[in-house]
Amino acid sequence: MKLSEYNKKRDFTKTAEPKGKVKKGGKKLRFVVQKHDASHLHYDFRLEIDGVLVSWAVPKGLSADTSVKRLAMHVEDHPMDYIDFEGTIPKGQYGGGTIMVWDTGTYLAEGSDNATESEKILKQQYVEGNIKIVLNGDKLKGSYHLVHMKGKDKEWLLMKGKDEFATKKDFDQHSVLTGRTLNQIEKDKDSDTWESSPKKNKKNSTDNILKEPDNSNTGFAADDVTNAKKLKSFPKNWRPQLATLTDEVFDNDEWVFENKFDGYRALIEIKKGKVNLVSRNGIYFNKKYPEMVEAFSIIKEDVILDGEIVVEDSNSKSHFQWLQYYHDEPDRGTLKCYVFDILYFNGYDLTGLELLNRKKILKALLPKSDVIVYSEHTVGKGTKTLKEAQKIKSEGLIAKKADSRYHLSKRSSDWLKIKVTNEQEMVIGGYTEPQGSRKGFGALLIGYYDGDKLIYTGKVGTGFNDDLLTELHTKLEKIERKTSPFSGETGEKNVHWVMPTLVAQIKYSEWTESGSLRHPVFIALRNDKDAKDVVRETNKNINPDKKTTLKKKKDTDTEKVEFTNTDKIFWPKEKITKGDVIEYYKEMAQYIIPLVIDRPQSLRRNPNGIKDQGFFQKDVSGAVPNWIKTRKLKSKSTGETIEYLICQDKETLLFMANWGCIEINPWSSRLGNLNNPDYIIFDLDPNEASIKDLVTTAKKVNEILDSIGIKGYLKTSGGKGLHVFIPVLPKYTYNQTRDFSHIISQHVNKALPDITSLERSPSKRKGKIYLDYLQNGKGKTMACAYSLRPREGATVSTPLDWSELTNKLDLKSYNINTIGERIKKKGDLWKDFFDNAIDLKSVLNKLS
Repeated sequence: MKLSEYNKKRDFTKTAEPKGKVKKGGKKLRFVVQKHDASHLHYDFRLEIDGVLVSWAVPKGLSADTSVKRLAMHVEDHPMDYIDFEGTIPKGQYGGGTIMVWDTGTYLAEGSDNATESEKILKQQYVEGNIKIVLNGDKLKGSYHLVHMKGKDKEWLLMKGKDEFATKKDFDQHSVLTGRTLNQIEKDKDSDTWESSPKKNKKNSTDNILKEPDNSNTGFAADDVTNAKKLKSFPKNWRPQLATLTDEVFDNDEWVFENKFDGYRALIEIKKGKVNLVSRNGIYFNKKYPEMVEAFSIIKEDVILDGEIVVEDSNSKSHFQWLQYYHDEPDRGTLKCYVFDILYFNGYDLTGLELLNRKKILKALLPKSDVIVYSEHTVGKGTKTLKEAQKIKSEGLIAKKADSRYHLSKRSSDWLKIKVTNEQEMVIGGYTEPQGSRKGFGALLIGYYDGDKLIYTGKVGTGFNDDLLTELHTKLEKIERKTSPFSGETGEKNVHWVMPTLVAQIKYSEWTESGSLRHPVFIALRNDKDAKDVVRETNKNINPDKKTTLKKKKDTDTEKVEFTNTDKIFWPKEKITKGDVIEYYKEMAQYIIPLVIDRPQSLRRNPNGIKDQGFFQKDVSGAVPNWIKTRKLKSKSTGETIEYLICQDKETLLFMANWGCIEINPWSSRLGNLNNPDYIIFDLDPNEASIKDLVTTAKKVNEILDSIGIKGYLKTSGGKGLHVFIPVLPKYTYNQTRDFSHIISQHVNKALPDITSLERSPSKRKGKIYLDYLQNGKGKTMACAYSLRPREGATVSTPLDWSELTNKLDLKSYNINTIGERIKKKGDLWKDFFDNAIDLKSVLNKLS
C-alpha cells in the first residue's frame, strides 16, 4: 500500500490534512466513515489494511437496509492519521470542503475473531474484489460487503449483510467525535485546525456532558405550537410524569438521554409573575428555597416548567444530603434547578406536543442564569452517554422517547430511569439498640408498601455518622409504638417499633431472592415522599430494540438464539452432543444466572467438543448480537480495550452454549465493583494426591473457617479437585482477598504439612494437595457452580454438602446425567450464598 498519490494531490502548507505516512495500527483494525461536503456531498468509507486507510467514495452514503446497494468509487489510500480528521479543507485545494467523522470503530473479517488473521484475509479479499467484514462502530454494526464490479476500474458495490443489525431506519447525521453537524463544523473558526484526538466542544460539568446535538436555532415559531390545546384558565393540581426503572442502557435514535439529577423534583408554576415551587406530592418549596423563587421571577410569561432542584459541589456533582441541609450550610454547595420540560405556556397546554418540540420551546424561553439551567440531552447514544455520566459520578440517565407526549401524574415507559447505582426509597418501621460505643441506634428496620401491607426487607446499619445517629434517634423516639407495622415476622428481637411515616433513601447492590436488599447503605431521609407511596421499584426490560419482555422470556428463550450443529458430538466416548449441552444449560439457567449476572466472562470455547483444547476468548466486539450486554474494559497489562460479554439472562447463557462454551468462567467481581470481589476462592488441587488426603484437607479448611464464624461453600471442581468459596462484602480489593486466602491456606498447611503444599511448582509438591490461593486475582476466572467441564465424563462443578465429604467421594459421579436428579433431591445448596457475605475486617482479628 502506497500513499504517493495522496501526497501528490495535496499542498500541506495550505491544508490541515495529515501528511501521508504508512503507520501500523494497534491490535485492532479500525475503520472510519467521513461525511464530506466538497464539490458534491458524499461519504468516504475507509478501512485500515496494511498501515493505510483503503478508501471508497460513497455518493449516497451507507445503509443498514439489506435491499439497498450503494455505488462505492475506489479512491486513493489515505494515511492512518486521517481516521479522526474533522474540519475544513480550504477552497482550491483537492477535496476542498467540510469533513465530519460520521462514524468510526473497529472491524474484523467475517468468520474471524482476531485482527492479525483478519488483515491477512482482507488483503486477499481486496485483491479478489470481494470484501466481507463485520463492523463495530457507533452507528454501523454487523456485516457489510464490498464487491468490485466486473469490467469496471474503480466501481464497487457496498451493501449490508443479513444479520440482527439490519434495519431500514435512517442514521443520525452528527459527528461521533464532537456531536456537530456539517454546518456547525463549517462555521467553527477552529475547524481548520486538525487534532489527532479532537477535544472540541467537550466540557466536564454535569450540565454540559449531555448536550443537545442539533439545535442551532434558539427560537421557536407558531408552527411549533400548532397542536397545543387552548385552556380557559391556569391549570391546577398538575403532577409530574414519572419514569420507569429499567436494568440496562441502550442505543436508539428514537430516544434522547438526559442526566438523572439527585435532588428534589419540582414543577415550577409561574402565574402573573408569582412563582410556586411544587413537589411531586403537591408540597410547596417556596419557603425552603427562596433564592430559587427569586431566580424564576425573571420569567414574565405564565408557564409550568418541570425540573429538579439540586445542590452541586465544585465538580458539578449533586448531593442530596447537601440539599436537605442547605439552609444550615448554604456555602457547602451551589443551589441550581435543572429544567427539562415545559407543560404550559401563556394559556396553552403543551403536554400533547412531542418531547423535542417542547424542549425547543423551553430552551428559547429560559433566561441565561447560573441558577436556572436548561437540561441538555443527547440523541440515540445511551451507552456512550451513560459512560460519560459514570465518569462524573452522576446518578444515571433518564431516557425519553423523542416523539412522546407528556403524561401528567403517571409513571410511563416513555421515560426510563437508568441508574449508575441502585437506589430505592424505604419506609422505616423500627430500629434496634446500639451496640458497643455506638450512639442512638444500631440499625433501621425498613420496608415498602404492597397495597396496604408494609413488607419487611431487612436492616440498614451503615451510612450514618454520630450526628445523624443522634438526630434520627430523636425523631424515631417521638413516633414509637408498641407493635410492629410490618405485615409479617421480621425475625428481629429487642426492636423499638415506630409509626411508618419516615422515608429513607437507600443505596444497595441488588435484591436477594428472599426479597431483601443486599448491602444497603443509608443516604438520607426523604421529606418530599409520602410513606404510603413507597413501593418496590422493579427493573423492567423495556429496551425498545428488544422484541420481548421479561414476562415473555419464559417461552421465548430459543427465539433470539439460532441453534446450529446440535447433533455435533462433543464427548465421543459418551456420545454426548452439543444439543445436550444446550439442553443442560436450559434446565440449569435458574441456578447459574444468579452466580454470573453482572460479571465479565472469559469465554472458554470448545466448538469441536473435548477432542481438542479449544480456546479462550475475552474480546467479543462486533461478534455478538446487540441484545447481549457487553462491557468495554481496559487491560492494565497491555493497555488494550477488551469488550467482555456479560451473561445477564437465560438467552445469553444459551448463546454461549451454542458458541461452544461448555464451561462458564465469570469474574469474581461485578460491574460497579470490578475492583472488589464478592467471593474468595480456595482451590484444592490434588496433583496425584489421594481422595483421602483431598477430603482431609477440605475438612481442615472448613474447620478453620468455622472456628472464626465463616460458612464455607463446597463444590467439586469438575476435575480432580475441590473448591471452597466464601462470600464477602464487595468492599475489599483483590489483593486483600488474596491475602486472606493465603492466611487461611497457611493455617491449613501448618496443620497438615505432610499432605498439603503452598509450592507453585508441580515438581515440588507432587503427591500433595496444592493450596492455590493465587486464584484470587482480577480477571482470573474459575468454572462457576453448576458449570459443565470439557473433560471426560462430562463432569459438572457441583455444590456439595459438607456431610458428603467422605473417603468414598467419587468426583466423576457428578456429571451431566446425574445433576438434574440430584437437585430434585437436595435442592440448590448455594441458594443463600450471597446472603451470608462476611466483612473480612471483622473476622481477621480472630485469626491468631
